[in-house]
Amino acid sequence: MDKNNFKFNDKTLEYEKVEISFVKRLQKAGLHLGVSLVLAIVIIVLSYPIVARYSEKEKNQEIEKLHNTYSNLNKQIQEISLELEVLKMRDDSIYSGIFGVSPVSSSLRIGGTGGTDEFSHLRGFSNSDLMLNSAKLLKTLENKVHIHKKAFDRIDKLAHTRSEKLAHIPAVQPIHNHNLIRTASGYGMRMHPVYNVPKMHYGIDFTAKTGTDIYATGDGTVERVRNSYTGYGKHIIINHGFGYKTLYAHMHEFSVKKGQKVKRGDVIGKVGNTGTSTGPHLHYEVIRNNKKIDPSNFFFNDLNYDQYQEMIKISSQIKTSLD
Repeated sequence: MDKNNFKFNDKTLEYEKVEISFVKRLQKAGLHLGVSLVLAIVIIVLSYPIVARYSEKEKNQEIEKLHNTYSNLNKQIQEISLELEVLKMRDDSIYSGIFGVSPVSSSLRIGGTGGTDEFSHLRGFSNSDLMLNSAKLLKTLENKVHIHKKAFDRIDKLAHTRSEKLAHIPAVQPIHNHNLIRTASGYGMRMHPVYNVPKMHYGIDFTAKTGTDIYATGDGTVERVRNSYTGYGKHIIINHGFGYKTLYAHMHEFSVKKGQKVKRGDVIGKVGNTGTSTGPHLHYEVIRNNKKIDPSNFFFNDLNYDQYQEMIKISSQIKTSLD
């Protein structure tokens, strides 16, 4: 049913009913709706740049945060790489200086990232270069850490071996001689006391009373226990391993048997005057890789620098050996 409206008539001075058709009312409603839609569109259009600018700002802020994070990570990676380089230098010095072995090769330490493109999933982004750089640095760092771990495992193994080696290498004098008064003829050309001719003297002579204790100068296994009426007389050879042997000659008696394990400082016999000898003393030799070398270089656990120099001086002044 149509709704009615009223209008005031100036002539009759009365309100008269005015009928509005459905079409007009529909047109009026359509006009209102149209105006509302236009206003809504205008509001949306006008507000969109503001919203868009706000979202773009947020996105840019987020990108800036990520960029800063990546930059900080790269900086940390570079710092760690420098620390690994310092470790590498220390590692190399340990290998060559202490253990006498070749260090890990430089090419192996570099720790590359392999031949395939394992970072393809990081391509195609606006900041791909930054992400790729960080990923590659991290991968290289990971490889370096792994290689260093293996290197340290090797050092640990070498340390145990080295510790064992240090215990076996001759490192003390074979008799108590801290005041050096027992040092006699040293290593080198000497006049033989019996044959009275110059002859190479391959050891060091220590003067001592018969029955004075003789000590093993390093851990090892007794390789020879022999009694001879000439030459070395009663003598012992200890095999220390690692290419080292020691010989103890002109002994009075033995305190060990062939095949027996000994430790540095164990008593192995007594000083004597057997074999080709002109008086009670111990003739001591160090053999490395089947070559007789100067024993004075193997008293580093016994003598300080000044004592060592004094011993060399004393032994060099005596031109005639005791055997």
